[in-house]
Amino acid sequence: MKKIFALSAAALLATVVLVGCGANSSNSISSGTQPANVFVTGEDAPLFSVVSFQLTINSITLNGQNNSPQVISSPTTVDFARLLGLRSPLAFNSVPADTYNSATFVLANPVISYIDMTQTPPAVNKINGTLPQSPYTLTVNFPKAMVVGSNGLAGLKMELDIRQSVVVDGTGQVTGVVNPVIYIKATKASDPDGQITDLMGGLASVNAAGDSFVLQGPYGRQLTIYVSNSTQFNSGWSINNLATPAFVAVQGAFQADGSLMASGVEVITTARSFLSGRVLAVTTNGSGQAQQITMWVGETGADLVGDVDTIQTIDVSQVSTYDVCFLNGPLTNAVFNESTVVVGQRIFIGGSYASNVFTATMISLRLQGVYGMFVPASVTVTNGNAGSFEFSNNGLVGYSAGGPVTVNTFNGTVFYNLTGLNALQSTTTAVPLVTRGLLLKDPVSGNPEVYAGLVADPPPSN
Repeated sequence: MKKIFALSAAALLATVVLVGCGANSSNSISSGTQPANVFVTGEDAPLFSVVSFQLTINSITLNGQNNSPQVISSPTTVDFARLLGLRSPLAFNSVPADTYNSATFVLANPVISYIDMTQTPPAVNKINGTLPQSPYTLTVNFPKAMVVGSNGLAGLKMELDIRQSVVVDGTGQVTGVVNPVIYIKATKASDPDGQITDLMGGLASVNAAGDSFVLQGPYGRQLTIYVSNSTQFNSGWSINNLATPAFVAVQGAFQADGSLMASGVEVITTARSFLSGRVLAVTTNGSGQAQQITMWVGETGADLVGDVDTIQTIDVSQVSTYDVCFLNGPLTNAVFNESTVVVGQRIFIGGSYASNVFTATMISLRLQGVYGMFVPASVTVTNGNAGSFEFSNNGLVGYSAGGPVTVNTFNGTVFYNLTGLNALQSTTTAVPLVTRGLLLKDPVSGNPEVYAGLVADPPPSN
């Protein structure tokens, strides 16, 4: 049974990995006199048990040899904890051609939400954090200068290291003191660390003849998304039957005009109501099928916005549709269904909302990052990068597993800042690792296991 499950998971993950890495984009630098464009992406290196770390970026200024343009000039609140192992677009702006050696961040209003693992089910605590001063100004050097040519397209990748930024006491409890640690890197839209891997929003309009649609994305921006023959839609969907209302997820790469070329498009739900977040507890019937899901809510539709950053228990006894992000089909149901919901998973629940009652109609398993400390001598190599290893996680996933978490890898798994599974096998120390992939319930042990499309040594920007 486990072998069939593992093969199904491997086949699904191989497709997800290809979706995440297959986009092409215009990012050439030409010899004109026009200004260039810079896109800004954000991601996170995590702290155990922190499920939300919101920080307002008042501005980001590039410091060049001749210019100091702002690539973010209006306050933008970002939940960096949601971006563990994922990458979200924060901004796109025109800048003068120049060589930029550093970036200056002006930050304010940190808010930390973390899970109290001593309660059953776990409870969420929220702290309004304090910065050394407010607003707080921090200048960070590029490891290698960002050279932006006329008419070019460059990327600024920023990573907030929550592990080092959020101060904890001697028992590991969050104190609320925040000393921001940020890493930055110049990247290209076509680079693996320039790709957009986390973008969800409401469908605003569709231009099927023009192979494009407009997405109401995060941070108050609308983004034009283009598709091509190589864009993968989830089962049953294409640009020709895409229509409002719908909530859509996209992976892809920026183009020179600020649009995105999609490598993958997933129509998550055509309902306007949804909840998205992390599973904290599951109540099952005598057959082991989920009847209620208790979850920490990180995102909602407009009608459920009051549930953001709260814990909700949802009746899912009537849900019959279980999907995996960017995919649908028989393999999907083999690895994710009413019997395989497990604590720690990042899920999306779509449904309807009437008379103050949310009725769930579908559940989608989302890509997610999981952080842990590598367990030496835990590596098994099957063939090349196919195999597994274990790491310890003191957050939701480790709580659910009751010990070290198994990470399954494949020949398509990307090892970033690492030379592969064989090299990891020779590692004798407990090093930190970040994985991105699917969190699935092992059919034999019942524990969550990571099926990884990416394994990285954080921070991956250095």
